[in-house]
Amino acid sequence: MAPSTPPGTVPHPTPASPAQPPNSRHSHPHSAAVLATLTACVFLIGTSEWVMVGLLPGLAAELRQPLPAVGSLVTWYALVVTVAGPVVTVAVLRLPRRRALLALLGLFIAGNAVAALADGLGTLAAARMATALTHSTAFATALVIAVSTTPAAHRGRAIAVVAAGWNLATVLGAPLGTWIGGRYGWRATFWGITVLSALVLLAVATLVRPPDPGTRPAPRAEIRALLGRGPARVMAVTVLAQAGLFTVHTYISPFLGDVSGFSANAVTLLLATFGAGALLGNVLGGRLADRAPERALGATLFVLAAVLASLTLTSRTLPTAALTVPLLGLVTAVLIPLLQERALAAAPGAPTLITAVTASAFNLGTAGGSALGGRALGSGLGLHDLPWLGALVVTAAAALAAFTRPMTHPTP
Repeated sequence: MAPSTPPGTVPHPTPASPAQPPNSRHSHPHSAAVLATLTACVFLIGTSEWVMVGLLPGLAAELRQPLPAVGSLVTWYALVVTVAGPVVTVAVLRLPRRRALLALLGLFIAGNAVAALADGLGTLAAARMATALTHSTAFATALVIAVSTTPAAHRGRAIAVVAAGWNLATVLGAPLGTWIGGRYGWRATFWGITVLSALVLLAVATLVRPPDPGTRPAPRAEIRALLGRGPARVMAVTVLAQAGLFTVHTYISPFLGDVSGFSANAVTLLLATFGAGALLGNVLGGRLADRAPERALGATLFVLAAVLASLTLTSRTLPTAALTVPLLGLVTAVLIPLLQERALAAAPGAPTLITAVTASAFNLGTAGGSALGGRALGSGLGLHDLPWLGALVVTAAAALAAFTRPMTHPTP
């Protein structure tokens, strides 16, 4: 997952910094409405990605395609997000951020509308790839706008509020979209996303007025700002942390069913508690990002490794497993604003681009963790072995995080 300041300035300047626009030192007159609008934007983008998993059976049946062929839409979407996100971000850097967000939302709406009208897998795939082009850049732009309209002392909380859109997408958006698809058909889900996105576009056009930085970011300057060791190490920590988590989380449903013995309905309820814990974790992570982001990041990574490792024991009884799942959601969500804040601090001259690259790092970690878990199961390990494997990967992220401190700029 930085304020609208010229390239080369720190996204968390001290009160004496002359680079920050005067009006950004005070609360935006409609800051709550602006943050809600930007969070809604992220919520719809996240819903559009995650809802595909629940729509696959209906898509395969109506389009008369085998499930693996339709499932490839999920894989290709993630790959486009990972590879194209930074490229699209560089392409729109010279646009004012509000105008860039409006253009990205326009493409997002068009992609979902074409998906709703698709008469074959090829058309649907093209629509999904077009939608994926907006994913990282829209999130990055929304986050930077949120930071630029928020007082410096509360920027970690602003990051957490906007990033909460992802958690809401998994807890509310994807299940609701899946239910609509099952009851009214998968096209209805895409039409719903299209209509809601049009409303968000109108809200952005009406409410969002980020402060004018005076000069437009230079793409070459932002790219150069990413070439230091600080951004590279923060990205590596992000990939490792996400990979360790998704080594387990990818297979959390069969894990809870086969290892812990929960019924299918109970697993669904437990995943909802994971999402509830994640919402609380976002709030806590935002506060920690404002107060002590460096220490909090290292501590949270070690706690995440401990919680994953503890699953090996707690998963053996229903009550302890039921308590561990929401705790895992909470600790996982604490990391999101912390990692995003550290990324912004590591590349103060490239706030939009570093945010897009961070989104790609999260997706790369997700893909890597899923592949690692699948490879482990294919090699003869069992589901009960995955928590230890994930914990080891997260421990490596925690060790690496200890070396990012000298590579980041201080925050107020």
